[in-house]
Amino acid sequence: MFGEPWSEEEIKASVETYLEMLHLELSGQSFVKKEYYQRLAGKFGRTIKAYEYRMQNISYVLAEKEQVWIKGLKPARNVGTNVAAEIERYLDLAKRAAKKE
Repeated sequence: MFGEPWSEEEIKASVETYLEMLHLELSGQSFVKKEYYQRLAGKFGRTIKAYEYRMQNISYVLAEKEQVWIKGLKPARNVGTNVAAEIERYLDLAKRAAKKE
């Protein structure tokens, strides 16, 4: 999978996982980021490092929107325009879904 474009399913799962970790962090609960990356790597076949970096891309998109991002996942700006747009779309969908609950 190295070098292959990320599928919508992978990006959506990454955003959902990121938001789950962010929720835990904001509520003061401890968690191990690597365990979340391992779960995604097992499901989609990318490396743990790939998911760590994708999470930093999500931090970047959030930082650009002046929103809270996970400590320890410093925003990584070199995210492609199309991927950034997909990340933003899934963040917005998650926000809308949360408002309905």
